[in-house]
Amino acid sequence: MWNKLEKRYWIPGVLLLLWMGIFAFLNGNCQSFWADEIASVGFIRNGLSLSEVLNTYLYVENNLPLYPLILYVVYRVMPYGEQFLLIPSILFCIAGIVVLAVTAARLKGKRAGFLALCLGVSSGVLIWQAAWEIRCYGLAFLLSALVLYSFVMKFLRGSKKDIVLWSVSLALFFWTHWFAFILLAFYGLVDLALVIGRKISWKQLICWVPGCLLYFPWLFASLYYKNSGLEDYWSQPPGFKNMAWTVLFYLDGNRLLWYLCLLTGAGLLVFAVTRLGKPSSEEKTVSLLRAFCVAAVSWMIGLVFVYSRYLYPSGGLYVERYFTVIQPHILLITALGLSFLLDAADHAAEGERLKGRRIFRLGAWVVRAGVVLLLVFGFLSAYRNQYVAIRKPFEPYREAADYLVQEEGIWEESALFTASNRFCMLDGFIHYYFEKRGYEPPANIVGSVVLSPQETRFYADYSSLTEEELLSYDRIYCLRIHMPVDETLRDFLELHYRQVEGQEEHGLEIWERNDVNN
Repeated sequence: MWNKLEKRYWIPGVLLLLWMGIFAFLNGNCQSFWADEIASVGFIRNGLSLSEVLNTYLYVENNLPLYPLILYVVYRVMPYGEQFLLIPSILFCIAGIVVLAVTAARLKGKRAGFLALCLGVSSGVLIWQAAWEIRCYGLAFLLSALVLYSFVMKFLRGSKKDIVLWSVSLALFFWTHWFAFILLAFYGLVDLALVIGRKISWKQLICWVPGCLLYFPWLFASLYYKNSGLEDYWSQPPGFKNMAWTVLFYLDGNRLLWYLCLLTGAGLLVFAVTRLGKPSSEEKTVSLLRAFCVAAVSWMIGLVFVYSRYLYPSGGLYVERYFTVIQPHILLITALGLSFLLDAADHAAEGERLKGRRIFRLGAWVVRAGVVLLLVFGFLSAYRNQYVAIRKPFEPYREAADYLVQEEGIWEESALFTASNRFCMLDGFIHYYFEKRGYEPPANIVGSVVLSPQETRFYADYSSLTEEELLSYDRIYCLRIHMPVDETLRDFLELHYRQVEGQEEHGLEIWERNDVNN
């Protein structure tokens, strides 16, 4: 793939990628894992077989199991330390940026490829919610970029290697995130329309068979067995402004890039329409593929918007981070816009017949300088913001463990530790911040919420204890980060115990029985 990028872009491109990787790794442990990441650990922790992991994802978790299967292996070989578990996510993001750059080079030229690389490396959103998450978003970004690349290549080159890559990448993408299905549905409709219009062979539809055969049985089984449905989703119905703001979100709030992306998208669609009546050529194919990126973004955002606002507002799915699957498309459109600006500047500077040629040359250098300043500002702003953000406390699971270890009361037989094990968060917390870290877990542990069998494999919930058994504990430590306790348990604590400590910095409540020390 590197052969597609001009050699003079290699050194700065490699340096930028190395900088992103080193920065993300060195700062990855500045903040404790948050609830969803703790849940990711709970789903794949030691003591679980692969079949049990799949069982949990089938019955309890709403995400798909490809990334957890990778994390299952990584978790068992990496030492303690948040940054070590982030290594796969960081590498997925870097690889995705490389694939995106090569795709842009194919559609517009080597300079466009380098611009796409610069935008990817400067994406604070990509660092924050993909590289710094032990969740599926880094993998989703990579596979989305790979699907886009292979889709482009099967039209531009169409070799057997391209067809195989297309088939494999879409099959893997299916198993990464549910939004991948929505995006791939658009890819599939385009392929089907081209087959009906006799623009491509029906044999290309065979590429969809392996992925669909693997994906749809899981989809139907998951919908059938899932204990919780879409009615449990917490997102609010979106407004019309959310559609435009989603694009702005994935451009780090940079309004200049946002305007450029929107204008470029509109221009690509209009230009593609004017090419429809032209004879087949590589130029026409490239213009249609560029417009395809715009249409894919519009399809993704528009369909989720309609569903979440009109069809099922009580269980809407309009959550910004879910749209990571179209971030490669958004960055590609923006890179094309920057490349078109520079092309216009080059044309103006080199024009022989233009009057006032010096003015045009000056204008060209102004445009070039503006693009460079825009990219440099975006780069510096992204890393400054992420450097600050990762040092702000979010959900202090590590701090809670530190406090408990220092306080030492949890190892007494007369003490009970309780926390919600919703989505196996308690499993993940105990195993990662105690066992993997080298500490003994609390002597007595129960869940603070009555849950499913998959969520009570390691620790039973409080309902398994009688009232007398609960009253046998002098102290009860209650972890209250992210998830509440059942009202029944809460009422019991308030009736028979008194709260002697509750601090926001570590998310813990300590309850002492009323007759202790009286």
